Amino acid sequence: MSFQTPAALLLLLALPLLVLAARAWRRRRPAPGVPHPDLDLIAAADPGPRARRFLPALLALLALAALVVALARPQMWRDEPREQATIMLAIDVSGSMAADDVEPFRLHAAQEAALRFADSVPRQYRVGLVSFSGTANVLVPPTTDRLALKRAVEGLVPDGATAVGDAVSASLEAIQAVHGSGDGTYEAARILLLSDGASTTGLLTSIAAGRAAQAEVPVFTVSLGTPSGVLADGTPVPPDPEELRMLAEETGGSAFRSRDAASVAEVYERLGSFIGTERVRGEATAWAAGAGVALLILAGIAAWRLGPRLG
Repeated sequence: MSFQTPAALLLLLALPLLVLAARAWRRRRPAPGVPHPDLDLIAAADPGPRARRFLPALLALLALAALVVALARPQMWRDEPREQATIMLAIDVSGSMAADDVEPFRLHAAQEAALRFADSVPRQYRVGLVSFSGTANVLVPPTTDRLALKRAVEGLVPDGATAVGDAVSASLEAIQAVHGSGDGTYEAARILLLSDGASTTGLLTSIAAGRAAQAEVPVFTVSLGTPSGVLADGTPVPPDPEELRMLAEETGGSAFRSRDAASVAEVYERLGSFIGTERVRGEATAWAAGAGVALLILAGIAAWRLGPRLG
């Protein structure tokens, strides 16, 4: 929480002084008396246990504190749906994506998750697709045309090496083509990259990560596969999540690991809701002021119910 006028909080220092002044005044005033005491009258005026007598004053002090906080105009961060966003899906189609340790095979699981992701993000978001193996290709520029996106996802076929850095670079170029050069940063753009291994060719991932970080485009990565993954010819193809984790950390994104089709879909769903929101700072003055008014009302009720009453 932050405050737009924090100097107003200095007024909170006056509250202890009010308490001390009230106690001093209470000690100095003459003790109340009744000329002709009557035991029944005294019993009716008894305010009850000592702790209860201070409840109205305590509520009043809390009310004043809440109103002072409201005067300082508190602000809080909250998540709100984005109105616009550009998302590039970068999917690894290297030969290792044919491994069947993720049923029915890795690429098919990635395709199913990508299709569900396309349906989950808001319709006004532009979503594009980059496939990468030995090179990276922009199959669908960022668009709201979900049908074109789905057709491209369904047509992916595993073959070749792995070029993660090229995939990030191609995604950035596609984002730039949509947004224009501007100041070189794209706060409403995200890259969602799925792969099962480290780069074996192309641009160094570290260089691509630096470019994405400079453009303020977080890269969210999903490492797919299990250590026991093998191809049809018996070639072992265990996943290598470390490079993807570095890529995500360097760009301000998040890294995930998926070992089966269900977890891939779950990760994509989580990313869909996360990417679809943004952190904004808004005023919480109304809440503080409302709490102050409510406490004042409670203080009045407490004084009426717990204070001494005659008649």
